[in-house]
Amino acid sequence: MALGLATVGLAASSTAGAADIRLGLNTGAGVSCQVAAGRVGVQEGRFGIYGQGGYCNSNVEGKSGTGAFGGLITGDLFTFGNVTTYGLVGAELQGNSTAIHGGLGLRYGIALLPVEAYLEAGVQRTNTALLNIIGPRLAVGVNYRINVANLQGQIPAPFQFEDGTTIQYAGSAPAECNLTQEQDVASARGAANSAAAEGLGAAASAYGAAYSNVSYKVEVTGVGINGNTGSAGGKVTVSATQNSNGERVSGVYGGTIKLVRAGCGWQATGYTRG
Repeated sequence: MALGLATVGLAASSTAGAADIRLGLNTGAGVSCQVAAGRVGVQEGRFGIYGQGGYCNSNVEGKSGTGAFGGLITGDLFTFGNVTTYGLVGAELQGNSTAIHGGLGLRYGIALLPVEAYLEAGVQRTNTALLNIIGPRLAVGVNYRINVANLQGQIPAPFQFEDGTTIQYAGSAPAECNLTQEQDVASARGAANSAAAEGLGAAASAYGAAYSNVSYKVEVTGVGINGNTGSAGGKVTVSATQNSNGERVSGVYGGTIKLVRAGCGWQATGYTRG
């Protein structure tokens, strides 16, 4: 059981210290013309730019649909726990017509999981040769996040940690952050602890039908920092009661969390089991 929680709860993820590539699928069926669409984009810090292609239903008897191709720009506004709000503007070509749109969106994601859900709602203006049509626009979809630093191999390779505390430090925080080495390491350690706890908490909820009275303890036993990238290694102790037989089960698992700078702090971008 603990193996299942540790494996599912700690997987992979995003940031502002290095860009994310996002691959998404969505639908706007019933509100805007897209029945199904795919998008790809890059987000650096608060801002993202995306290209999108999809299929539009004509909604006219005997007439087939058409393709819709365009792009959008997003800007993050506020973050509340796992939810981020953002504004967006975009334009696209729908058959022989053009459309511009704007609105607001919500993203929901867990730090160490690479998949996030999103909902976007706004207004669209479709321009045709005879009419300009204004109506609602809605998109519901999922993104898969890939961190650029991970792709480029910039994150230090996972390293083994023995009992006790190990520190590997090269480079420093940006001057404007005014952080000592100890404060920078403490920030990285805190980000790793928080991400691990969040992932394990989500896994405990997901497996609620099979296990109850879940408890876990996260121990970060080492931190390595190299400029704007880093990693934190340690172990997780998980225990729970199996609902099927009432038996108490537990396990201890090691691993390394990859980190990148997010402003003057740190954010988790992935996890490797030890």
